[in-house]
Amino acid sequence: MGRSVLSWIKSAVKRKPIIRNYVYGNRVYRKYIRSFKSTRRVDFLISDRKFVYLFPVKKGKAYQLAKLFRLVQICPVENRSFFYSIDCCKAAEDTNRLLDNYTVDIACLVKDHLHLEQDAPDDEYAEELRILLDALRGYLSRCREEGAVCERFDKQLTAIGSLFERPAESFFEALQRILFYNQFLWQTGHTLNGLGHLDWILDGLYRHDLKTGVLTRQDAKELIKDFFRALHEYYWFKSAVLVGDTGQIIILGGRAQDGKYRCNDLTYLFIEAARELRMPDPKVLLRCTADMPEDLLEAAINCIATGIGAPLLSNDDAVIPAMRSCGYEETDVYNYGTSACWEPLVPGMSCEANNIASLNFAVPFTQMLTSSRFDSSLSLGDVLSLYEEYLARYIRDLLTPLTKLEFEQDPLLSLASPSAMERHAGFTRGGAKYNGLGLTSVGLGTVVNSLLNLQKLVFSEKHYTLRELDDLRKEDFAGHDTLLREMKDLRPCFGCDDDQVVELTKGIIRFASGEFGRYQTKYGGRFKFGLSSPGYISDAAKVPATFDGRRSGDPFSVHISCGVAVPTTELLSFAMKLDYNDDRLNGNVIDFITSPGMLTQNVGKYAALLRAGFAGGIFQLQMNVVDSKTLIAAKADPTLFPNLVVRVWGFSAYFNDLPEAYKDVLIARAIESEKVA
Repeated sequence: MGRSVLSWIKSAVKRKPIIRNYVYGNRVYRKYIRSFKSTRRVDFLISDRKFVYLFPVKKGKAYQLAKLFRLVQICPVENRSFFYSIDCCKAAEDTNRLLDNYTVDIACLVKDHLHLEQDAPDDEYAEELRILLDALRGYLSRCREEGAVCERFDKQLTAIGSLFERPAESFFEALQRILFYNQFLWQTGHTLNGLGHLDWILDGLYRHDLKTGVLTRQDAKELIKDFFRALHEYYWFKSAVLVGDTGQIIILGGRAQDGKYRCNDLTYLFIEAARELRMPDPKVLLRCTADMPEDLLEAAINCIATGIGAPLLSNDDAVIPAMRSCGYEETDVYNYGTSACWEPLVPGMSCEANNIASLNFAVPFTQMLTSSRFDSSLSLGDVLSLYEEYLARYIRDLLTPLTKLEFEQDPLLSLASPSAMERHAGFTRGGAKYNGLGLTSVGLGTVVNSLLNLQKLVFSEKHYTLRELDDLRKEDFAGHDTLLREMKDLRPCFGCDDDQVVELTKGIIRFASGEFGRYQTKYGGRFKFGLSSPGYISDAAKVPATFDGRRSGDPFSVHISCGVAVPTTELLSFAMKLDYNDDRLNGNVIDFITSPGMLTQNVGKYAALLRAGFAGGIFQLQMNVVDSKTLIAAKADPTLFPNLVVRVWGFSAYFNDLPEAYKDVLIARAIESEKVA
């Protein structure tokens, strides 16, 4: 009965626009609940029902989007410099999964213009792009026809118009064109939209405007700040799972193909703007190397010291070789960007959703415990071999459905893809150069520490048999707090620079990598994974107790971190020894917490530490700069710290907006980190 009712509801949503629109309107209300403090849900859904519409696919994707663009409200946000407008009450319905967690090739919007080649074959692909281009021009015409909008934003609309005619000719024009395209990504339902390598792409226009006197350095910084402010608008609407999870990440700096580290004045300006605004979004990622300029690294540290969690640091000398080993061409790897948080891809070339699913290493571990072969294991090697069998089966069940996945047709992404234009095919229908899928992962630390505790308590010290210890686990270790603390306080453990810990960790990663290599995506791409995931709370919620001192439902450790207090130098040393090559490159973030005083008083020492980490092979790194006292006070009374920003997953957010479970994890980690301060 339940299944038939659910089927009826799904079919009704597809058949009846009023039901479909109600469902979408309800979703909008939930996202905007803080903005509707004086508006009841029922009042919003009734009074604003004429503004809420989810456009169905009928004639084709381009026709659907064209109709959407004709009917969305023009409602520009308040901004001194830019036009930016999203009608949050209208969106496009999808028949397949929409490609999200993605960064387009912003260079197409700056160094080129939106067009279809004159000699392009007259086929369905070309027709879709013509329809979409006409629809975007039509939206611009509507803006010009609205007197108040045209009068207020005449300069901005002229800059947008140039997007259909020629390359950008000024720094301002480029930023406005990027915002215009970005608003339509959000308008068409794309989420977690990256912003690309802006300092490299915009440098020529910036220098030209300085030389000709069109703007000063301070003028440029103010434009960047207004650019940030515009992107920060619709913060609640743009957020995915948690408030602040928008994926709006700006890439800066990095090693160029000539082998030299490439940065410019804009690299510093974007970091300065982020530091001065102290907003959690948009985010900044700085590509780093051991030989990067000293003052740039210190500028990044000073920005991080504000507590905004940015920039995230990505080590080119680890990421670029890893991308080569995974099959990315030499001409592309130096232009890498990231998906929403940290997962490497090539903008405009990669039809790669790098957060497509979560690999939970702990699930096959707990499944293994139900096997009779577990009880009869005579050594840690026996347990590890049995775990690998269950891990292989788990990976098979996880990846097999994804081998058939096809994304929604997407002419908007095709417009900003050099490979789609070259291949004359839709970006999600074979027009991309790379077609992999990326998974994030959780629970590896839980598995490693559980195995180490089995070695210690069962096979070495022989305090328990496997069955006795597992019986206690099944009871959630009730009444055995001393044992639980002993397992939790295990040293050495995951995150410690110890040969056995490192080899055990590398062995599991290597085995998983071999299993991943057995599968391909629909268009022949590779499956990838990394050691970072947003699921350290949600994915742990349904996992029973484990031998690392977790009770049922307790969170996993965060990214590459240590559950007990260890010096940052040791955590970095552990991370340096892991192998991120081949298909293991999908985000590998070291995550630690330090106090504001510790960082601001030791900027030079932290710079030296990070530089050694880059030389040693760490992949990526982020940090929270906050103390436990502040976090505890902010949780008890949110009014004390209304603008407190913390790092969560691969994004930053206001602490007061986080669910209680995330606040508790941050507080516990801060307390632990202060033990070695």
